[in-house]
Amino acid sequence: MSKFKKTIDPDESKLFRDAMRDVKPLTHTKIPSSRKSSAGIQRRRPKPSQDMDNRFVFSDYEKLPPVDSETFLEFNRPGLQHKMLRKLRQGQYNAEAFLDLHGKTTDEARESLSEFLLQCQHDGLRHIVIIHGKGRHDKMPVLKNKLNHWLRQTPQVIAFCTATLREGGTGAVYVLLRRDS
Repeated sequence: MSKFKKTIDPDESKLFRDAMRDVKPLTHTKIPSSRKSSAGIQRRRPKPSQDMDNRFVFSDYEKLPPVDSETFLEFNRPGLQHKMLRKLRQGQYNAEAFLDLHGKTTDEARESLSEFLLQCQHDGLRHIVIIHGKGRHDKMPVLKNKLNHWLRQTPQVIAFCTATLREGGTGAVYVLLRRDS
């Protein structure tokens, strides 16, 4: 017998069982985050629903200064707790869904983003990742600049920032969505 093994007195064992008689085990409700597939496909595809007619409309009228492919993006609405923004920057929230806009035209990206945000809102998702890519090496990244502008227009978006290197770095953003009330 090992010197670390202790025999349990039958009286102590009975006392413990009596004390634990009404205890119920905790149920685990968290779903572990799985990483995006190598194909870069979003984890949850929008499902057709009746509320999909209320698409988000993104304007290109108000222009922000253009950003290059290595610029870090960050935006948050007033009132967001500093701790939440810090956790978002560090990638500490489990992404509940991904949207990959690689290779899409501006119009396709606008449509995909609108559908994706509606589906996330419908499903009650709060922490998402949008992959926009870095653009071509010789030009300014079009989708990164558009996304920077569009997400600021969306009232459901509380904050967004450039993702950590493991989730795409300056080619992706973490987005924190408003809780449905």
